[in-house]
Amino acid sequence: MDKQLLMQLEQLRNEMVETAISEQNLLHRDVLELSQSLDEIIVRVQSERRMLARTT
Repeated sequence: MDKQLLMQLEQLRNEMVETAISEQNLLHRDVLELSQSLDEIIVRVQSERRMLARTT
């Protein structure tokens, strides 16, 4: 598993939460953009895990 990818995921998650709190709006454009970026990373992590599970 790519530790850098997991660190990026955690950093984006924290940034999204902080932005949502500061904007007091889960539908704020910045929150949604961060959420979409997180979705992309989550899909990559899940794909990597699936591939690892197949090889072991």
